[in-house]
Amino acid sequence: MVRTRIEDAICPACAGKGMEYNAEEIDLPYLGTSLETMLRCPACGYRHTDFVLTETKDPTRVSYRVTEEDDLMVRVVRSGSGTLRIPELGIDIEPGVASEAFITNVEGIIVRIERVLDQLHRDADDETTRARVEELMAVFGAMRKGEADPVTLVLEDPFGNSTILADKAVSEPIPEEEAAKLKVGMFVFDQQSLGEEEEE
Repeated sequence: MVRTRIEDAICPACAGKGMEYNAEEIDLPYLGTSLETMLRCPACGYRHTDFVLTETKDPTRVSYRVTEEDDLMVRVVRSGSGTLRIPELGIDIEPGVASEAFITNVEGIIVRIERVLDQLHRDADDETTRARVEELMAVFGAMRKGEADPVTLVLEDPFGNSTILADKAVSEPIPEEEAAKLKVGMFVFDQQSLGEEEEE
């Protein structure tokens, strides 16, 4: 284990100077060997934990068709380098500097997206955006009940460390030139992707 203090680091919560840094090698289920890192602010208690994967594989795209309520329980492993997409709804969740690896299920992905949509709804300054967010929230509500149209959950990872653990999941290699174009650092909300009537 490595323990140190980074004197010049600025806390993102309180802007205090000096952060404690810990790093320890651990073995994560599904993800393999990784380095668990933690930054902690001694002034306000803010902490950020992450898992830096020390193993890399070939760039991989894994797709899973969500068609019924039981699909909500399918296990999803997203590394800190994984991009998650739901093409039918125009949703892309791309990793940023502070992205953390996580293991959840399809319902857990929905919960994460709903939190972002809730924030977008509160911050929306026009009725078009607000209405589109409300429409997406209704779709996710229907998905929880198994009443929505099928959607595709797609995980793309340039280091091959993200996956969907289900027999129906389809895994394929991503060409190197495509993997190099994977973006990082933002949540993309495509207002034109849901509802063909708006494209006419």
